[in-house]
Amino acid sequence: MAVPDEGIHDLATLIRTKAERNGDRPAARFLDREISYAALDRRSDRVAAGLADHGIARGDRIAALLYNTPEFLDLWFGAAKIGAVFVPLNTALKGDLLRYELDDSGAKGVVVDARLLEAYGPLRAARRLPAEWVVPAAGGPDEPADGLRPWAELEADRAAPAVPAPRPWEPAAILYTSGTTGPPKGAIIPHEKPIRTATEIAARSRLTPGAVLYTALPLFHCNAQEMTTLSALLNDLTAAYDERFHASTYWETAARLGATHVSLLISMVNVLFKQPPRPTDRTHSVRVALTAGTTREVWPEFERRFGLTIIELYGMTECGCTTLMNPPDRIRVGSVGTPLGFVEAEVVDDQDRPVPVGTRGELVVRPRSPYAMFLGYHQKADQTVEAWRNLWFHTGDFVTRDADGYYYFIDRKKDVIRRRGENLAPYDVEQALNRHPAVFESVVVGVPSPLGEEDVKAFVQLKPGQSVEARTLFEFCAERLPFFMVPRFIEFLDEIPKTANQKAQRYVLRQRRGGPEHDREALGIVLRRP
Repeated sequence: MAVPDEGIHDLATLIRTKAERNGDRPAARFLDREISYAALDRRSDRVAAGLADHGIARGDRIAALLYNTPEFLDLWFGAAKIGAVFVPLNTALKGDLLRYELDDSGAKGVVVDARLLEAYGPLRAARRLPAEWVVPAAGGPDEPADGLRPWAELEADRAAPAVPAPRPWEPAAILYTSGTTGPPKGAIIPHEKPIRTATEIAARSRLTPGAVLYTALPLFHCNAQEMTTLSALLNDLTAAYDERFHASTYWETAARLGATHVSLLISMVNVLFKQPPRPTDRTHSVRVALTAGTTREVWPEFERRFGLTIIELYGMTECGCTTLMNPPDRIRVGSVGTPLGFVEAEVVDDQDRPVPVGTRGELVVRPRSPYAMFLGYHQKADQTVEAWRNLWFHTGDFVTRDADGYYYFIDRKKDVIRRRGENLAPYDVEQALNRHPAVFESVVVGVPSPLGEEDVKAFVQLKPGQSVEARTLFEFCAERLPFFMVPRFIEFLDEIPKTANQKAQRYVLRQRRGGPEHDREALGIVLRRP
C-alpha cells in the first residue's frame, strides 16, 4: 500500500488534507472513544486558537506531561497549526530532571494530566510558566486548584488562526534523549522529518486498506508518533492506543481495538513470549509486529505462537524512529534490515573509516533528502558538532553488515543504558545517588536482564566513616528519579576503580560478576509508576 504523494511536508497540512479526504472515517481509536479525521481537525483547530489566544505564537515552545489520550493529539497538531514547537515530556519525570527539561526547552506553556500534578506541582513553588493547563482525570474535578487553568479553557470555540503552514525545515518538536556524560539533550525535530520517516516505515509495513495500527508505547516517544500515529494518518488508516503495556491482557486489548499491526520493543516481545499460553494468543486480527531487538531464537517461535509476521527494525530519535528496516518481501531473521529510502548508512571504525563486510563497527547515517533528520541539539552546539563529525551522524551503536547490505545490531558503543524501551543516562542516576550525605561517589552501568535489554546497577563508594543500608539508597533514588531509572542492583565498593586520569573504569565494572550486590526486588521494594 503506497503512500500517495499529496505534497505533505508538515503536520498542519497533514491533518487538514487528511480530514478533507477522510471526513468521518476513524483516525484515532482509544479504549473509551473513537475520533474521526474531521473531528481531529476540528479539535486541533480549537486548541490552536486557544494557544494563540493565550499568547503562544510561532516558534514558542509548548510542553506536555500527558498520557496517551485524545488531548495529546489535539495539542500536538494544534501547536503545529500555529507553528509552535511541541515539547512532549516523559510522564515518569519528577524533581530535578523534570525541572531541567522544562527550563532547558524554554517552554512558554505546559499542559499537564491531572494524574501527574503530584510530580509537576512542587516545581511551581520556584517557577511558574506563563500558561498552565490541566487535563482532568476521569471522575476528578473539572476545575483545577491553585490557579491552574482547566483544559476546557484552552479549547476555543472557533477555527485555528489563518497563518501560513509551517515550512519543512521549521522546528515541529523538541524530543529529549539521554546524554551519556551530562543532562538530557533536546533533539530539534523539523516538520519534514517525522513525515518522511513515517512514509518510509509505512512502505515496508505490509499495510492494507482498513489496517489498524496499535501501540501501547507512550506518545511522548517518537516510536508511537512515527510508527503508529503518522504511519496510519498518512495512509488514511486508524491509529489505536492504550495508555500503557499490560502483558496479561495485551492480545485481548489488541483484539478489542481491531489491531492488524502492532509495535513492540524487545522487552515486550520477551514478556509476551513468557506469558502462559492462552486461547487469546491467536484470537486477534494482528498480522504484523514491528519490533526492535528480537533474538534469532525467539523470532520464529513468537511468529508461530501468535500467528503474525515480525518485521525487525532499528532507529533513534535523531535520525528517525526507524532508520533500518527489513524489506517486507525479503525478511532476514536476526537482521535489523536495510536502510530506509531517506537515509544513507555506513559501518566505520574509531577513525570513521569504513570497515569490511562482516566487521564490527559503529553505525553512522546521514539523510538523502533535506530535513529528514533532526536539526541539532537544543542549546548544545558542541554536542551537535560532535555527533555530526565528518558529515555523518554517529549513533553510538555497534553493528555489522553482510554482503547483501543487511545490518545486524550488536551492542551500544556509548554509555547509555536501555531499559524497558527507555534510554537512560548513567549520569542522571549517579547525580541522584551522589546527593545522599553518606555517598562519596557512584558509578552506574547496565547489566544483562533476563527480559532483554538491561537492568540498572549502581556501584557505590561511601564517605569515610559513613554507613547506609541499600534499602535506604533505593528509596532515596525512588523519591528523586523516574521509576525506570531506579537501580535494580546496588553493590558497595571500598574504592571505585579508576584509570590513570581518574576516570571510572566502567568497562571493568560492567564485567564484574559475583560481588555482594543488593537486589531491589528481593528486598520487596515496589516502585510507584505514574
